[in-house]
Amino acid sequence: MSDVAKLLPLSALVALVLVGAAPGGARVQPRTITVMTRNLYLGANLDPILQAKSFPDALGAVATRWQLVQANDFRVRAGAIAHEIQTVRPDVVGFQELVLYRTQTPSDFLQSSARSVVLDYKAELQHALRARKLGYHFVGVDTNTDAELPSGSPATMDIRLTVRNGLLVKNGVRIRNVRIGNFRASDPVIPGLVTATRGWVSADATVGGRTFRVIVTHLESFKPAAVAEAQSLELIDGPARTRLPVVLLGDLNSRPDGSTTKSYANFIGAGFTDAWAQAYPGRPGLTCCHGEDLRIVGGPFTERIDYVLTRGRVRALRGGITGEAPSSRLGGLWPSDHGGLWMTLRLPG
Repeated sequence: MSDVAKLLPLSALVALVLVGAAPGGARVQPRTITVMTRNLYLGANLDPILQAKSFPDALGAVATRWQLVQANDFRVRAGAIAHEIQTVRPDVVGFQELVLYRTQTPSDFLQSSARSVVLDYKAELQHALRARKLGYHFVGVDTNTDAELPSGSPATMDIRLTVRNGLLVKNGVRIRNVRIGNFRASDPVIPGLVTATRGWVSADATVGGRTFRVIVTHLESFKPAAVAEAQSLELIDGPARTRLPVVLLGDLNSRPDGSTTKSYANFIGAGFTDAWAQAYPGRPGLTCCHGEDLRIVGGPFTERIDYVLTRGRVRALRGGITGEAPSSRLGGLWPSDHGGLWMTLRLPG
C-alpha cells in the first residue's frame, strides 16, 4: 500500500465538477475539507506491567518499558508526524495517545505526584510544526488515564503517564463550542491503583462557510469488550447528538467484522458512514500495527481499527494511509505503531 492513496472514484470526480445552481443564477460550490486521525503510540506496550505475576515483577517491567519509550524517541517521531501534516495539509487532526510523561526522583511510592516533565508529546509536536512553519494550533486536549508507578525493583524513581486526546486545527478554521469529556465506562486494569480512563474532545468547526462537529476519541482496548461498547454508546448519545454534520476521528479498537467489539457496528447502526469504505469499497484500509519497538522494520499492517466516520450527508472523496511505507521512517524509527488515516470529505451545501 502506498503512503498516500490517490485514487479518486469517478462518482466523486463528477461531484467535484457538477455544481448545482443557486437562486439568481449564482453557483454554489460544495466545500471540501481534509481530516486526519493519528494515534501517536505511548512508546511501549504496557502488557508486561499489567500481566506481571508479582508487584516486584511489575516494577521491573515499568523500568524496561521506560527504556523502550526512550528508544522510541518521540522527539524524532514528532518530526515524521509533522512531515505527514505538511504533506496532507489537513484542516483538522485528531490525535490519540498524545501523552505526557513526568518523573520523580527518588521514588516515594505515590506519597506525592511526579511533576518533573520529561516528555510532552503535545509540546514536541508544536515544536516540530513550528520548525516547518506550519500554521496549526491545539483547540482542545482531554486528560484520560493518569497513572504513576515506581520504576525498578528496588525502585529508583516514579514514572507518571498521562494519556490524552488532542484536536489540532489549521489556522483560519473557525472553532467554537469546544467540549471535553471522560466516559463513565472505564476499566480498573490494576484494581485500586490504576484505572484506564478514556475520553473525547469535540468542537464545532467552520471551513468555507460550512460548519460541522468534529470529535476525536480513543475507545478502550483492554477486555472486556463491553467497556468499549458502552463508550461508543456514550459518544452517540453525547457529543455526537447534534443536527450538524458530524466527523468522528478515532482509534475505536474495533474491527469492521465485529470480531473484537461491537463498537464499530454501534456507530454504523446510529447512522454513521465509514469514509474509507465509502471512497474505496473493497480495499482493506489497514492501519495497524508495527511492532512495539519502532526501530524494527517488521511487516505490513494487518488490521483496521482507526477510522474517519461521518454522518449528515457528508461524502468521502479520497484518502490515504501514512506511516506504513519504509520511506516514512525518520531517524531509524517508524512515526508510530499505527498508521495515520486521512480523508478528504465534501460537506453538504
